Amino acid sequence: MSNFEGNYEQEEKLVSFEEEVESFLINLHDHVYHRNAEAIKKLFDVDFYMISDVYFKNIRWPSIELVDTFYKQKNRYHNLIHSLYEELYYRHVFIINDITLEDRKNAWENYKCLLNFILSICYEQSGEKNDNIFMMPSIWVYDFLSEYVYQYQSMCHLKQNMLKDIESYKEGVEFINQNLELNDSNLVLEVLHSLFVNGEYVNLPEEQRVSFVTNMFHINNENISTKYQFSYFSCCSLLNVYVLMCDYYNALKIISYIEFNHKALYWKVLLCHLNMFYNISFCYMMLRRYNDAIKILTHFLIYLSKQKLNLSNQLRYQQGWVHNLIYKLYLIVMICHSLCNIRLDETILHNIKEKYASKFYALQNANEQTYTELFYKIAPKFIDPISNISFQLLTKLENGENDLKKYNADITARQLDLFLKDVRYQKKVFHFISYAKLYNNIQLNKLSSLMNYNNDNIENVCSDIMCVKNCSRQLVWKEGALYTGEQVTNILGNNFDFYIDIDILNIKTRKQQKLFIDYFLHQIKICKNLSNTLQGTGSTNVYKTKFENYKQKKIKKKQNQKLSIMRYMRKF
Repeated sequence: MSNFEGNYEQEEKLVSFEEEVESFLINLHDHVYHRNAEAIKKLFDVDFYMISDVYFKNIRWPSIELVDTFYKQKNRYHNLIHSLYEELYYRHVFIINDITLEDRKNAWENYKCLLNFILSICYEQSGEKNDNIFMMPSIWVYDFLSEYVYQYQSMCHLKQNMLKDIESYKEGVEFINQNLELNDSNLVLEVLHSLFVNGEYVNLPEEQRVSFVTNMFHINNENISTKYQFSYFSCCSLLNVYVLMCDYYNALKIISYIEFNHKALYWKVLLCHLNMFYNISFCYMMLRRYNDAIKILTHFLIYLSKQKLNLSNQLRYQQGWVHNLIYKLYLIVMICHSLCNIRLDETILHNIKEKYASKFYALQNANEQTYTELFYKIAPKFIDPISNISFQLLTKLENGENDLKKYNADITARQLDLFLKDVRYQKKVFHFISYAKLYNNIQLNKLSSLMNYNNDNIENVCSDIMCVKNCSRQLVWKEGALYTGEQVTNILGNNFDFYIDIDILNIKTRKQQKLFIDYFLHQIKICKNLSNTLQGTGSTNVYKTKFENYKQKKIKKKQNQKLSIMRYMRKF
């Protein structure tokens, strides 16, 4: 009887799931154990999201403890598989938006374990045998790091919301103060930089890196080491983090390590490809390098317009993100085009007028409200890089309501103010163009009245003119690193220039000067030819020889006609 009860208890404890879920869990162990990269890619890219849509659309996957028990019963339990399933589990929890502070902590601790393991692989220099001890396909590596950054970004936003109403989030404030290392900015940057610096991508010699990069698109996942992939995609993740922190110069500096090539590794991961060009173009826009933003997006958007069918067939669960990023790229092109005079490609212009005509023509008018609406649509969700320090200090203040109000100023609003300042000055350049068509010089008093300034504020007019002149200069990338460039004195094609002399604004229209120069040179040549003909020297000999040659040709033509007639008559 006792044996029967024992067997019954063992059968009762057997863990079982739906057939697709069980096969997914078993294949997760087997494919990772056998390092089958193509099978892992299908498992992550297709099976996980398909099963989630069918069985776990609004609920969680089986608990981590239950899955551990399942693996032990199947003799497949391993710490690495446990951590990989936990990463997928909390990824899905974030997707269905059913996350708690305890979940955030557990997900963060799991990432620490996995990233420490990956860093140990990257630090090893033992040889080829240990290069692929852990195999992950490219799309999983990128999504793994981007999810790590997303969870860090989500935690920063949660802290900002808590600071707005500390009384309503007392338990959450206490929880975060007890776990200050949770999603700390220093730790996130340190991990990503360690993956980037200690991986193969940076440590390879330049010649090998170039040859490897040019052939990367045709290399199978089995032949790409884990060190290389994590080093490569951590560079792309650092670009995203720096943009979120509003550090645009360092963002361009870090991504300069990536070779822009149609056979590069980022072409294998569509979202990585899109996010790279979105972040780079947004950096250029915020650094007032509008020409470079349009230039780098032109070829990319033309390529995307030719790949519509392929994009619609790929990555069903990511189609919403893909179309949203493409929409943002077109908006960046329209904004930059309205702030400079560069000509758009006909294909891109046709797509803009076909899909976004109302926004395109609204930007032609100097309407700040339109720029504000579009900026909120294209801007990322910025974060405070010192959120942990700010949170710890502000929550411990006894009478810190005023400080909290100052801190709670929206970061996106601050970036918008900086952007609109540049927009105002760029739009004033076009006002000066209209005055350049009417005046060669104009008094500042008259200009202030035309520009709706008060007559007493001539100093403000002068300062605005100098600001406009400074804003008209920008860097233009030609070769080398993306953060470098040659300074262009005028974004409007050097058509005009202006300077202040005491109380007069002098406007130089260089295009008109060039026309007058050509006209006067032409008249001087005519005068020289006329004087030479009167004196009988110089160019008259040229005209004489031309006229004599013409006469001789005409005489020969008549002689040939006579000879042909005579020959014809002789036949009869």
